[in-house]
Amino acid sequence: MNTHPDPFENHLRALQRRPLPPEWRAEMLHAAAQAPRAPRTPRWLVAGWSVAWAAIFVMYFTTPAEPSAPQAAGIGEPAPPILWQQRAAAIEALLAAN
Repeated sequence: MNTHPDPFENHLRALQRRPLPPEWRAEMLHAAAQAPRAPRTPRWLVAGWSVAWAAIFVMYFTTPAEPSAPQAAGIGEPAPPILWQQRAAAIEALLAAN
C-alpha cells in the first residue's frame, strides 16, 4: 500500500458519483433489443457432437488396456528382429515379382 498519499488520488476519492439519467436506461435496452444477434450453433449439430464424444469416452474406458510387460520372445510371437527380417524378405519378394 502506498504510504505517501497522492493529492490527485485524494481528490478523486472526494468526488461524488452522479446517477445516470433514467432515460439512458430505456435507450440502452431499446438498442440492445434491436441489435443483431450472433448466429447460434444448430441443436442437431451440438447433439451430434455430444453423442460422438460420449461414444469416444465409452470406447476409451471399456477397451482393455495393452499389457504392460512385453511377452517373452519364444512364447507367443516371434522376436522383433525376426519379424523385421520376414517383412523385409516379403517386400523384396514383391519388388522382384514386379
